[in-house]
Amino acid sequence: MKILLLGIFISLFSVKVFSNAWSPPLVVESVFTEGSTDLVSIKTSGGEVYSPGCTANHWIFIADNEDRRNRAFSLAMAALASGKKVSFWYSSSTCAAWNYHKGTSIKLIK
Repeated sequence: MKILLLGIFISLFSVKVFSNAWSPPLVVESVFTEGSTDLVSIKTSGGEVYSPGCTANHWIFIADNEDRRNRAFSLAMAALASGKKVSFWYSSSTCAAWNYHKGTSIKLIK
């Protein structure tokens, strides 16, 4: 009986649950593109660590093509200029370069 209970306990608490989700609304503090890779890096405030090992309030937008990257950069700049908030679609299992959160979608919030 003890072995069965121990097995159940280990199986319940040894599995990490990873998911995809939208971040809460965040205030954009700065936006820049990195030189050789042209990554869009966005620093925010009002957030926390959503993926283990990532740095709070630091995001890198990962795009599969240049057009998407340009639209994300424009949206982040619009949020910075207008004071509106943004939210990022992210996976709680991975970080991007520099241990920043990896956002694959971004939305402007009124």
